[in-house]
Amino acid sequence: MGSSIKLGRVFGIEIGIHWSWIFIFAIVTWSFATTIFDKFYPEWSTAQRWLGGAFVSVIFFLSVLAHELSHAIVSNRNGLPVKTITLFVFGGVSNLTREPDTAGLEFRIAIVGPAMSLALGALFAGLWALVRPVNDGVAGICADLAVINASLAVFNMLPGFPLDGGRVFRAFVWSRNKDRLAATRTAARTGEWIAYGIMGLGVVYTFLGALVGGIWMLLIGMFLRNASSASYEQLVVETTLAGVLVRDVMQTEVHAVPPDVNVEELVQEHVLRRNARCFAVIAAGDFAGLVTLTDIRKVPRDQWPTTSVYRAMTPASRLHTVAPDENLQRVLRLMAEHDVNQLPVVYGRELVGMLNRGDVMRFIQLRQEVGDRTGATPAG
Repeated sequence: MGSSIKLGRVFGIEIGIHWSWIFIFAIVTWSFATTIFDKFYPEWSTAQRWLGGAFVSVIFFLSVLAHELSHAIVSNRNGLPVKTITLFVFGGVSNLTREPDTAGLEFRIAIVGPAMSLALGALFAGLWALVRPVNDGVAGICADLAVINASLAVFNMLPGFPLDGGRVFRAFVWSRNKDRLAATRTAARTGEWIAYGIMGLGVVYTFLGALVGGIWMLLIGMFLRNASSASYEQLVVETTLAGVLVRDVMQTEVHAVPPDVNVEELVQEHVLRRNARCFAVIAAGDFAGLVTLTDIRKVPRDQWPTTSVYRAMTPASRLHTVAPDENLQRVLRLMAEHDVNQLPVVYGRELVGMLNRGDVMRFIQLRQEVGDRTGATPAG
């Protein structure tokens, strides 16, 4: 949610839109106002066409939100809390706290989204039939919304991970081979081939003169290709870190300095000689805070000799800290959410180590290499 615009909460779930939705809103509004409505309703004024296009964009947004909320509601009811939903240019992401534990639960969470889109498509089709004798323009908008929701359902049911259809496909493979990681690899590879197929169609459309449609298909294909790879890699990381604790990866040798050292001495005697970028400040045996190169840069050069490390540091009360027995999967998500590369590991009031993102990545790489060479699955 860090790079999204927060809109509020629905059923206790925080809703946000990625900046790309500004782009999609403008494109959908422009497309309907200047092409579809201009062609089928030439008697409409310019203002009517643009208002109609904006209305379609808003309902499209609400339809995507309903699609994602249906996933979240089923997930919450089955013990997998969803805290946030972020809507992107090609759909949305319900941020599950963890992956489903069974293939059956995966299927139920995945299938409800397309089912919601189909239900909305049927609803707008029914409204089209009711309104058509009264107002052909409003009926036409209902028909467009019916097609949009039906298309959303069909697209999401393509059997490529991480689309809903890919998750349904993964659930099917998972139920057969009882191996979630292998099932994810199969679904992700299928998703990549589907993405290449969509991009290929985009190239064909472009050469045939349908430039806008071709570009859209290329963008959709690239989005799906990247999402397939990223989703599989994320699950590999989670599988690799299953059962691993912070104490298994943290550095126990921590560079520490007393609080009364001035910044000049810190730089000359510690930073340059130890080639380190971060130091723990220990006062009377307690962890007081961290001083980093960023903190040092905030102090004017001429004030280094008179500024203590205690004044320059970031206090422990303002830092995110973790305990040595915490699960490394959760801590890695914490580092990503708050965009931090290192976390102090604290037991009570005592600093017992430092956890660096680079050390975690090297641990994952080493464990995967050992698993690959021994033929073992890299699970905790």
